[in-house]
Amino acid sequence: MNFDQLEIYTREANEARAKNQDQMARKLISNIMKFIKEYDFVFPVNEETLIVDESATFIYKNNKTYPNLMEFIAKLLHVDIPILVGNCKFGPGEIVVSAKNVSEAHQRLTECTHELQKLVQAKLHE
Repeated sequence: MNFDQLEIYTREANEARAKNQDQMARKLISNIMKFIKEYDFVFPVNEETLIVDESATFIYKNNKTYPNLMEFIAKLLHVDIPILVGNCKFGPGEIVVSAKNVSEAHQRLTECTHELQKLVQAKLHE
């Protein structure tokens, strides 16, 4: 999964919406949904996880950030950033998960990512 391309699509979709370029925005949103609908949709995070006070922090691989993706999802779902889904807070530079250990953190991250997928898909089908 190419999250760099997804970030570009979401930036362009956000810009198209702002300029009222509806046809372009719809095309870009279709491309974005192809990524988000994929079965293996997983945020690219480092394996190393810092756990402090039952809170695990995942940093995106290569210190990447995804501000446009988070802005796109937040606007779509009418929520603030970081985007709270279950025990996870999805932010542009990190994901924070409530967990006692690394195994639990990874499990909750996977569950919350799937829930985020469902929320985005449902919102786009309204």
